[in-house]
Amino acid sequence: MHEHARIAAFFAPLSAGEAGAFHLKDDAAALTPPTGQQIVLTTDSVIEDVHLPVGATAAQFAHKLIRRNLSDLAAMGATPWRYLLNIHLPKRIDDDWLKEFSATLAQLQQHFGMVLVGGDSTGNDRIHLTATLIGLVKIPLTRAGAKAGDGIYVTGRIGDAAMALKNLKGAAPEVLARYYQPEPRIAVGQKLHGVATAAIDISDGLVQDLGQLCAASGVGAVIDVATIPFSPDGDIKTMLTGGDDYELLFTAASEPKGFDVTITRIGSIEAGSGVKVLGYDGPVEGYSH
Repeated sequence: MHEHARIAAFFAPLSAGEAGAFHLKDDAAALTPPTGQQIVLTTDSVIEDVHLPVGATAAQFAHKLIRRNLSDLAAMGATPWRYLLNIHLPKRIDDDWLKEFSATLAQLQQHFGMVLVGGDSTGNDRIHLTATLIGLVKIPLTRAGAKAGDGIYVTGRIGDAAMALKNLKGAAPEVLARYYQPEPRIAVGQKLHGVATAAIDISDGLVQDLGQLCAASGVGAVIDVATIPFSPDGDIKTMLTGGDDYELLFTAASEPKGFDVTITRIGSIEAGSGVKVLGYDGPVEGYSH
């Protein structure tokens, strides 16, 4: 199918909720954010045989692409609003694949309250997808702001995605779902305003991402392996350093209460720099491209 016909058939319907998208027929979109809201932008890619294995379904590509970008918005306490999509596909991708991909995008749009407003489509030697998400927030959370004495907290469970990646054919279905369809903590991020002093999502590994937060805040951290809500039956190194959890990691001066997801204190912020890990003496480097 020709590029313009492909856009008209599979992607223009996804833009129906935004007049400024011009049905994806113009050179760019024209957007006006609601009064009193700042725009938060994030962009991330999913590449075949890098972020997902060869043979992953179109639906799995759509979920991974959108959800990992949504996690960045969650970390800043933002509400999803609009997005752009760049698709670079090999010739073997047919209309059935595109139908499944766009149908999954439609489901994700409805669930998270987003609308497609533009993008690009080209050929490539493997599936390479990039989404740019636009969120709305009055005052964004950032990685800077953590202070000595703050507690360090994580949502959910750490290490499921990394353990699934080590055993894609044998992992339990609920663990595989954490890899293929991570749950962005949008509602948690929105409730962290006035609670968190700093926040980040865990995409490249618990220790590495905590280190990024500490560097931005000019502080150090100490965490205790015994307190971290790890994936069951996983090895500590993989769970400390593996990525793709997309849970939120944040600091707060007092214990957060009233959240609908499990939140666990795993350590404290201290003066200095770097991350100390009690209960583990091995290397703690996270994922790097």
